[in-house]
Amino acid sequence: MNTSILISFLLPVLFHPCGKDNTTITPATKTIEDLLTQHSWKAEEIRSQLSNNTTQYYKRGGKDNTVDYDTDILKFRKNHTGTYYYEGAIISTTWKFTDAKKTKMTISIGHLFPIIVHLENIHITTGFFKYVQYYTGEISYLASCTRKPY
Repeated sequence: MNTSILISFLLPVLFHPCGKDNTTITPATKTIEDLLTQHSWKAEEIRSQLSNNTTQYYKRGGKDNTVDYDTDILKFRKNHTGTYYYEGAIISTTWKFTDAKKTKMTISIGHLFPIIVHLENIHITTGFFKYVQYYTGEISYLASCTRKPY
């Protein structure tokens, strides 16, 4: 018998752990809430169309920005509260998913006269948080947003 064939048959036997179960342990999958609340999210890229026929664009570190979101950070907590940081302001928020698949959410920013922002098409991983956002008010807008961990 060829030595290389013999070795290929013996290697699995020699390196098989005796008396141990060969099952692999799969780490628990993180829920959307786990991913959302594990850290704060800074604005990475935002493209907006406002109802007054104005467009806005922001890319972190970009040269063609028409608006500055360098200080725009969202923090979500598991108890459905959070914080919105913008230009030195620290504003309390509440949030909730509005569909069973957890692809839609509302965020209420502030308490006395809260602004209700709607997020849809939510896609979140450990490395990014992407969504479409809209607000209906004095100046309504529709925006596509990408955030990164802060």
